[in-house]
Amino acid sequence: MNATIFAFILYSIIFFFGTDSFAEESTKQPTDEAATTTAKLNNSSAEDTTSKSAEWEKGWELDPYYSNISLTIPLTDDPVPEVSGKNEFAIYNQLFQNSLFPRFVLLEAAVFPMPLLGVGTKKYTPEFYDAFSLGDDLNLLEAVTAGFQEPYAFSLFFGNLVDFVKEGEEKIYANKGYMGYMFSYSNQHIKRNILIPDHNLESEWKLKGDRIFTHDKLSWSFRVGTKLHENRDISDTFYIGFRRSSLDFNADVLSLFYNSSMDFRWDFSMKSGRPLRQEYTIGKKIPIAKWHVGLKLDVGFIWEHPDIYNGTLRDASESNLSAIIRPNIEF
Repeated sequence: MNATIFAFILYSIIFFFGTDSFAEESTKQPTDEAATTTAKLNNSSAEDTTSKSAEWEKGWELDPYYSNISLTIPLTDDPVPEVSGKNEFAIYNQLFQNSLFPRFVLLEAAVFPMPLLGVGTKKYTPEFYDAFSLGDDLNLLEAVTAGFQEPYAFSLFFGNLVDFVKEGEEKIYANKGYMGYMFSYSNQHIKRNILIPDHNLESEWKLKGDRIFTHDKLSWSFRVGTKLHENRDISDTFYIGFRRSSLDFNADVLSLFYNSSMDFRWDFSMKSGRPLRQEYTIGKKIPIAKWHVGLKLDVGFIWEHPDIYNGTLRDASESNLSAIIRPNIEF
């Protein structure tokens, strides 16, 4: 299956899931909501922006799989537009129009605790690690820590952003929508919980959003990019990725679109264009309103073509499939 087919499938997924989550909200708004949102993004509404100039903002996030600290630096004196409407299509249409002229820089340092746990356990306590093996091709500890190709990364983002706000709720740093260009660097690569020295650089165009309010949380991202490796035993690739995650304390737990998550990524060879890696993860969440948390379980698999590695890293005897099992708690 070639890259064009994958791109078509991805576009269909985005359209299908995007319209489901946005269509319900659009019926609750006036027909001129898109125009109102665009006007807000152009700072034409006094209610939409703060009166002071944009300032540096620091943020952080703690998660067993992805923890980070970040710093947002404005490139102009214009404040970050605040958007209270829920028409994301209008928001990102405006961000796309302005994406050639970045107004913000975001610096981020991220670490992936669970993958690091898998690496450390396999290296320093191999007997304990092997105790989780079920047959020759499945190790539960590997499945719980799989899916991350670096133990940590440093990122630089150029682009535009908006703050998502809701009347009556506190404004928080994480409630943002992003569109722009990101460059990420790491000096290590993870292959089945083994660290391999490798200076690597990812360059991507990204659309990302996080809306976190009292009774619901919705996050999504779409990205296309390339990944280059200094270690010539690891193939250079270009990729397409899509992620969507929803937690809603008022929605039916059995709903297909709410209290669920999906994360897909396809990597292709820079030389031949053939698929080298595919990752599919879907998840379900059980919201517990009393504690304001969601119990989460993601499951999936990773497929890798033998050509993704060369030289001493290539092992034709290894299984092409790796399981993904990620239990978690979402606050």
